[in-house]
Amino acid sequence: MGSASLVPRAREAHGLVALLAFCDMNHVDWAELTHAYGTAEDVPGLLRDLRSDDAVTRERALDALYGGVHHQGDVYDSTLACIPHLLALAQDPDAPDRGPVIGLLTSIGATAHLAAEEAGASMPDPEAALAEAAAAGWEPDEWWEEYACAHGLLAGRALAAAVPSMVRLLTDADPGVRAAAATFLVRCADEPEALLPELTGCLRAEPDPATRQSLVEDVADLLGRLADREADREAGRGAGAGARTKHVQAAVDLLRRLATGPQPDDATTGPHSGADRAGELPAFAEASDLAKASDLAKASALTEDPSTVLTALTALAAHAPDALPPDVADRAIAALDRASGRSAPPPESGPDSGTMLSYLRDLRTQAYPEDIEARLVDAVHDLHGALGSRLHDRHRLVLHDLRRTTPCVRSDVLDRVRELYGGWRVPKQEAAEAAALLGGVLAAYAETMEAQTEDGTPEDAGTVATSGSDAPVSTATSGSDTPVSDATAAAAAEELRCCCLPLTDDILDAAHRIADASGYRTGHGWEGDAGGECLQLLVAAGDERGARLLGELLYGRALPEGLPGWCRDLGTHAAGMLPELGARLQQIAERTREEPGDDSALDEAARLLSALRSTGFDESAGVIAPFLDALAEQAEKRGTGLHRAGILLLASPDGIGPDAADHAAVLCRLLADPSPYARIGAARALWHAGQGTAEILPVLTATVENIVENTNDWHAGHEALELVAVMGPAATPLAPAVRACLDTPHTSTLTAARAALALRAITAGTGNAADRTAADRTAADAALLAAWQADRSVRSVIAAGLHREDPAAPLPPGLAALLREELADPRRLDNPGRPTRTRFRHNTAADERFCARATTLLARA
Repeated sequence: MGSASLVPRAREAHGLVALLAFCDMNHVDWAELTHAYGTAEDVPGLLRDLRSDDAVTRERALDALYGGVHHQGDVYDSTLACIPHLLALAQDPDAPDRGPVIGLLTSIGATAHLAAEEAGASMPDPEAALAEAAAAGWEPDEWWEEYACAHGLLAGRALAAAVPSMVRLLTDADPGVRAAAATFLVRCADEPEALLPELTGCLRAEPDPATRQSLVEDVADLLGRLADREADREAGRGAGAGARTKHVQAAVDLLRRLATGPQPDDATTGPHSGADRAGELPAFAEASDLAKASDLAKASALTEDPSTVLTALTALAAHAPDALPPDVADRAIAALDRASGRSAPPPESGPDSGTMLSYLRDLRTQAYPEDIEARLVDAVHDLHGALGSRLHDRHRLVLHDLRRTTPCVRSDVLDRVRELYGGWRVPKQEAAEAAALLGGVLAAYAETMEAQTEDGTPEDAGTVATSGSDAPVSTATSGSDTPVSDATAAAAAEELRCCCLPLTDDILDAAHRIADASGYRTGHGWEGDAGGECLQLLVAAGDERGARLLGELLYGRALPEGLPGWCRDLGTHAAGMLPELGARLQQIAERTREEPGDDSALDEAARLLSALRSTGFDESAGVIAPFLDALAEQAEKRGTGLHRAGILLLASPDGIGPDAADHAAVLCRLLADPSPYARIGAARALWHAGQGTAEILPVLTATVENIVENTNDWHAGHEALELVAVMGPAATPLAPAVRACLDTPHTSTLTAARAALALRAITAGTGNAADRTAADRTAADAALLAAWQADRSVRSVIAAGLHREDPAAPLPPGLAALLREELADPRRLDNPGRPTRTRFRHNTAADERFCARATTLLARA
């Protein structure tokens, strides 16, 4: 294998550290080394190109190295051979683009860190492991995980050995190199405690705001590493948290000064200030020009950098909450106010190299508003993540940004709205304040749409563009000249709906004005325009005006996938849409007659029929059954399972309608369908139609037994257990199979919870012997409590199942206390509480239903 020629040379040179001496690329037989795309023969040329005078050539070489020797974060033998050359380039003051090269080394170090966490203890000698594999003739593909871990561990040792030589880059003349070097050291140093004084000293002396902010993040990362190590040590000793060391305390004090400004008794914040009393400044920093240049005025100006202040607050909130100033929201708001008076610097620039690096740079530029610096947006986001459950402080920050930018709210502010009110259980009174400001965005946009219509401008002039395009804008007429784009109005309506914010009549009136005045596109995607989002807001609120507008849209336009759910949300108002649903069904019927196998037409027909069922139409089964019959006949001819359109129709929780008993024949045919979802759906429809259990129980028994046998149809098994729970004592013959689900070792937490709910429902009757019933109920209650505590995501399933039971049924012993504890937790059920930079959409509506059910269950307790 490729590493066979590299490892012996490392041993001959007394270990991996000596690899750093191989700076002559001719000492490495690159043809024997590999990367993601085969032989590494191209790597020497790429390494040479990193020193090219042409910026495009350099970036293409760096991009190729990321894609080859560090493909998707992997580490190969060629990666090890590259490390000395990358380090040599990073430390050469005459080399170009050293910051990005150090970034590549840092990324390799991150992979090495993961390898050490996963396999450091089990692979103490990775060189020996590689040599043994080479002697045995194993190819990397045969033991890829071990191969990657071995190279990751070796890379970690090489990078750790380079730490002393990289420390001097902390005082490099290039601020980008200083920032990149600090991050490299934090990720690759073996002793974070020893590195902390170095970084705090540089932080005090750093004149560049962006580098200063990066250094604050690096110090915070070091504090996190030290806290993790201390926690591991204390866990082993079983003791409480120990006192901070002097270096840690000095770093915390410095972060607090950065977050709150220079203190009155500070003579200076430079390297000879009181900030050094807890630890000596490194000699290299004392002698540097940067340190000598620090004085009170300069330090004060740097402390006023808004992004640095916010990042320092973030570091304290995450790693030293006891040192966080009590007025954290006021400090952050003051920093944001300072930022609002400054012009944003130009975005990060670079060559148009046609590489992934170039694409990501452009994507980042497009992802941030033009009138605000990207690092400030990131700092605000990270502060919210670090503040976590301090909901009042976070609410004040969001409210400040909304008030400052309304009606033209920036996209990053709307991101904070989504993260806070969508992911956390903010008190309704505070959520209503945010809702009112978002409603102001809709009102401003509605005024301009109506004004444009009066002036003769086409009604859809402001609604065609979607987010990310050159959206036409509207100008609010309520005393503001700020343009409001269609995308902004659409996003405001989306957050109002998806975050379940309190809706007032004024908000719904504004949404109706926009939806009523909008000209909808006939193609897919109209739901994302301001008009479409406002229509969905009306529908989610159960507003009768939403039913009227939705009915008008059904004929001739792309059918929304969420139509059945929209009809359920509209409740009784959906009945007014019956004529339009019928007309659209007739349109689809004509298409299917011309093309019986048109999958898209069948899917649309299923959505329409499911929507018809959701309106409460008493005779819906009389329309649905012939469609199912045709699909069943088609499936029998083809020898396949029921078409997905039929599966969708049978997925309704209460079957296909109250008159389904008149169409039992087709449902009984489907009990033998190859698809388990068709079988379960047909069984559910028959049960809700009042049919007996003789035909249903065999289907349910077979499906539940498949869970015990560990087949792949786990979702069908969950549907079967759900139906058993609905049937209750009528499903008593299934008790042994359901009981076996609880006793099976491979049963997931969700499956165990559903099985426990089914067993509780079965034992609610008197069909079993008293002792068996008591034992089953005890086992079911124990399983529910275990599932509740093991997996937070199943709690909504448990609450829904218990809520469905007879109100007189007792709750599992101990569950009431768990319900109170959960309702006191400010997180939504799908919110792990960990900060992230992804735009995750929480299922807020499901959490709201859970909270309502949990409150009802507590009233029963």
